[in-house]
Amino acid sequence: MASTFMGLNISYSGLVASNAALNTTANNIANIETTGYSRQIVNQAASAAMRAFASHGCIGAGVDTLGAERVRDIYYDEKYWNNNSKLGEYDKKQYYCAIIETYLDDTRGTNEVKGFSTIFSEYHSAMDSWSNHADETNYALEFIGKAGNLCEYFNILYNNFQKMQTDVNDEIKIKVDEINSAAQQIALLNKQINMVEANGNTVANDLRDKRDLLIDQLSAVVDVQCEERPIKDTSGDDTNINEFTVSIAGGQTLVSGYEYRKLECVPRESWQKANQNDVDGLYDVRWTDTKEDIGLSAKNVRGELKGLYELRDGNNNEAFHGKISDVNRQANTVTVKTTESYLSDISKSTLPATDGQIRLSGKLYYYDSFTFETDGDGNTYYTFKLSEDKSRNPEMPKGTIVGNSARIGEQVNYQGIPYYLEQMNEWVRDYAYHFNDIYGVENATDFNGNTHEGDIFYTGDDSVNGGQYNLKGASIYDMSYDSSKGNGYYMLTAANFNVEKSIQNDPSTLASHTGEVDGVAKYDIIENLKDLSTNKDRMSFRGCSAQNFLICLMGDSGLNAQSANSFFEIYSNIEESIANSRFSVSGVDSDEEAANMIKFQNAYSLASKMISVLNDCYDRLITQTGV
Repeated sequence: MASTFMGLNISYSGLVASNAALNTTANNIANIETTGYSRQIVNQAASAAMRAFASHGCIGAGVDTLGAERVRDIYYDEKYWNNNSKLGEYDKKQYYCAIIETYLDDTRGTNEVKGFSTIFSEYHSAMDSWSNHADETNYALEFIGKAGNLCEYFNILYNNFQKMQTDVNDEIKIKVDEINSAAQQIALLNKQINMVEANGNTVANDLRDKRDLLIDQLSAVVDVQCEERPIKDTSGDDTNINEFTVSIAGGQTLVSGYEYRKLECVPRESWQKANQNDVDGLYDVRWTDTKEDIGLSAKNVRGELKGLYELRDGNNNEAFHGKISDVNRQANTVTVKTTESYLSDISKSTLPATDGQIRLSGKLYYYDSFTFETDGDGNTYYTFKLSEDKSRNPEMPKGTIVGNSARIGEQVNYQGIPYYLEQMNEWVRDYAYHFNDIYGVENATDFNGNTHEGDIFYTGDDSVNGGQYNLKGASIYDMSYDSSKGNGYYMLTAANFNVEKSIQNDPSTLASHTGEVDGVAKYDIIENLKDLSTNKDRMSFRGCSAQNFLICLMGDSGLNAQSANSFFEIYSNIEESIANSRFSVSGVDSDEEAANMIKFQNAYSLASKMISVLNDCYDRLITQTGV
């Protein structure tokens, strides 16, 4: 038989449930602007009915308040994290592509920005004036000054790109620090959550919100995958403790339960460069425990870290690679045969001339210099002189690796900073060679009648040994090249591009003709130099004439910027859609909470009224019955 006072207990349980729901509503309203907060609800269940041995059977025993629990849908979380990684990648690309476009800008008019086309046009006009007054030193001096402006343009542009590479590299370090900080906090939250939930009656809502917010932030930096598994005891029963794991960069474990791994940024030494144009100290991102590279080049890696990596190291998939054809342990050399067309032209190569690193059959070695050779059949061979320094190469490769792969750096299929630097170097080398070839032609003579056959106009400043590189007699079409000699057009880059010092010091030595043609003021060398700018038969850069250099690079940067902008917009729209779906489940809506407040207030009032009514009944029963 049910207790006489059972009604009071039932009403009290309703009062407790309504009070808990009101308090939870108050908490939701208080956190309506809290980032990462998930709406909470009070879970209720009917209490176990009491069996009554009467005609009416079982009697309800009220309501059990099971506790407050956050409303969250893991499906939307995973969709959000996946999309957020892609958005983060293109956010960085969009930002830096806009900077690249600014560097290449060439605007005429009120807000003039002198770029390549303007400077080259002025340079060509000065050459035209010189051709009409070749016997006057001041016109020659003006032309030399405009040529110097052209060189300075490339010097500055090269330095700007290298400065950007440094900035991107520093940002990679910042992102790695963010990953390490998030990993540490997630591992700590895992422990706190399990401590709170170990009794099986409590859900650590706020701690779980903090953990999910960290993963939201982490997903922008790098792709993440999360999994939570219940831990069972030896009997197979639940322990109310879960193991929460976080994997990044294509499935590599970052956090497992209370343990977490750390990443480190290891700066490359000057002798560890993978690219001739790279700045010193580029970071390799590795796991601190295994020392293995995180593998940012993998296709399934996403996030800001991936975008920064491709911008810093993107070479349009044109890194050095080939097959090992010979190993000479006595000479400490390894010869690699390559079939790539861009590696058969030394002017397009980007290998460090000295002190570089090469991966042979999967193992890293360091070389002091290399030689380049193309045989009569058109086969291209690079022979690397490996360093004898035992701290760099503890052991030399064995002959058994012949036929295996060799590579320098990674093939990164994106037009990043190394790509633009290589394009500048290629144009500078090609233009300087063809200009010098015309300038120092047989019987080349200045207006004083002095011969300059074999002389050069453009060269490069040697920052290591001082002075300038000797390019006399050198060619970009040489069938062989030795980087240890430190000369030739391979040493010429956009960074050191300059006019021969002797010409700068004495404009009267400027060669202008091989003989008078059509009058005193008409000179054939100058006419041929002018023709070099527009005649693709004299010089062709990517199928265009020399003066269209900027058009080619602007086309590249424009397409990259357009792609980054398009994908950023696409993923922004997707994120907005997912975020809205997420908010519809987990977000706090002021109108909904206001309705809940009225609803739970009414429930509380009714429960209170029920207690009051029952109190009157018991008062009548106890104090007035049988008196």
